Amino acid sequence: MIKILKMNKLILLPLLCSFLVISCQSNADSEKTKHVLIIGIDGALASAVQTANTPNLDFLIANGAYTWSAYSGGETDTETQQATSSGPAWSSILTGVWVNKHGVVDNSFTEPNYSDYPHFFRRIREKCPEAFLSSIVNWKPINEKILSDANYQATGNDEEVTKLAVEHILSEDPRVLFLQLDEVDGAGHQFGYDASNPDYTAAISIVDKQIGMVLVAISKRSKADSEDWITIVTADHGGKEKSHGGQSPEERTVFFIVCGGEVVKGKIDSGPGIVAVPPTALKHLGIEIEPSWGWETEPFGYQELKNYE
Repeated sequence: MIKILKMNKLILLPLLCSFLVISCQSNADSEKTKHVLIIGIDGALASAVQTANTPNLDFLIANGAYTWSAYSGGETDTETQQATSSGPAWSSILTGVWVNKHGVVDNSFTEPNYSDYPHFFRRIREKCPEAFLSSIVNWKPINEKILSDANYQATGNDEEVTKLAVEHILSEDPRVLFLQLDEVDGAGHQFGYDASNPDYTAAISIVDKQIGMVLVAISKRSKADSEDWITIVTADHGGKEKSHGGQSPEERTVFFIVCGGEVVKGKIDSGPGIVAVPPTALKHLGIEIEPSWGWETEPFGYQELKNYE
C-alpha cells in the first residue's frame, strides 16, 4: 500500500495544493468548487507523529503549512482552560470556542451550550444552504452529542471509518467531510503516549495508511479536475504515560497541518489552538466569519499570520 500511495503523490499534489480563489457557491467553468477534508486523530502526540512512519502526513506537511506546537486545553490559568479530554476537545475543534462558551467540561456532556455555539456545520448551512456536509467518526459522542446540520453521518472503528469515507467520497459530493480516527488514543491508553514506544507509533503509522486511502479516493473522484480540496489534520489532545486530561505539555501539545487552497507552505513556530479548525475550513470555502459567532482565532496557514520560518 505504501508504494501505491507514493505513486499517487504526483496525482495528489495538484489536487490538494492548488491555489485558486473562488467562492463556496461558484460553478463557473473557469473556477473550481471548494471542498474541505478534516481528519482528527484522537490522542496523537506531535512528537510521535514526527517519529512514526507517516509518508502521507509527510506529503501534506511538505506541501502545506504545519506546526508541532498547536495546543489543546484552552489558555492556561484563564476561564478558557479546559480538560485535555475528548468531550471538551472535540467540542472546541467543532465549535471554534473553548469551554467557557461551549460548556462541555468532560465526557458527560452535562450542560453543553451548542445552541449559542453550535457545530460549525450550522454556520456553513446558514451561508451555503445547499452544501453537503458529512461526519464519519469512531467516537460516537461526536455525532450523537455535538453534530448538527449534517447531510450524512456514520460511525465505526477506524478501518470502517476509512472504508465509509472512501465510499462516500466516490459516490457522493461532500463539500465538507469530517473524519475522526480513535485507535491511536486507544494505543496510548494501552501502551503509553510516548514517541519512543513502537506500539504507539505503529498505531500512528496505521492511521497514516488510512489517510492515504482517503486522499487517493479524492484523486479518483469523477470531478477531481474541477475541484479544489483543502486537507486539515490535527489531534484533540496528547497524553502522558497512559492517560490525559491535565495541563502538562505532553497532554496539551498537538500538531496542526493544512494543505491546499491558498495556504502558504512552511513551518509555523507558534501554533494555534485546536479551535482554529472551523475558521480555517471557512476561509477556504470563502465564507465570511461573523464576529457574533464568538470564534477564538484566525484561520491557520495563510499569509497574514506572518510567523513562518
